[in-house]
Amino acid sequence: MALKHWDITGAFMTANIDADIYMDLPPGYHLPPGKTIKLQKSLYWLRQSPGLFHYTLEVWLVNYGFTPVN
Repeated sequence: MALKHWDITGAFMTANIDADIYMDLPPGYHLPPGKTIKLQKSLYWLRQSPGLFHYTLEVWLVNYGFTPVN
């Protein structure tokens, strides 16, 4: 199997988050006072994003038969 293309533009947004991260909505969006949103997927500005993406990619590659090198 040959990997010919990978969508890097949305790479960090595919990883599931392994912690509870809450944020306020950006300007222009409204929630009732005192409410926040809980992220379900990674975002570019999170410190965890590169590591979460790497783990997600590694698991996917191993599931498709690739083996990691030491």
